[in-house]
Amino acid sequence: MKKVGKMLKDAIGREEVPRAARAHAALRSWPQVVGKMLAERSAPDRYDKGTVWISVQGSAWAQELRMIKPVIIKKLSAIAEEEGLFLDLRFGVRPASQGPFEPLPEPERPPEKPLVPDISIREIAERRMATWTDEERTRT
Repeated sequence: MKKVGKMLKDAIGREEVPRAARAHAALRSWPQVVGKMLAERSAPDRYDKGTVWISVQGSAWAQELRMIKPVIIKKLSAIAEEEGLFLDLRFGVRPASQGPFEPLPEPERPPEKPLVPDISIREIAERRMATWTDEERTRT
């Protein structure tokens, strides 16, 4: 039976183990790489010798990610600061795992004003109608 120290020394001595660790660290930035919308619908499952398997909610989202595959690989390589660490992305439609790629917490930022106000169409119409003149009200 091998001692744990000996096994770790043998494993760390291989180049693929530290490469996989760097890849895992970069994959934790998945939301920053693909954006919030795509990150909510996809997640990296595993990394193996340059290939990342990604689970996606549906085939349309998989196609969307396939179309930007070179951009994703480039961003992941930049985060890892190592060219050639990411060679390919494979997409599969299946439930996203909450595996080893738990996203890093977002940095604290002041709240942003939403682009679209959180009000209903009815509220928008009522506000608009409140500014109408009598003539505009009778035309409708």
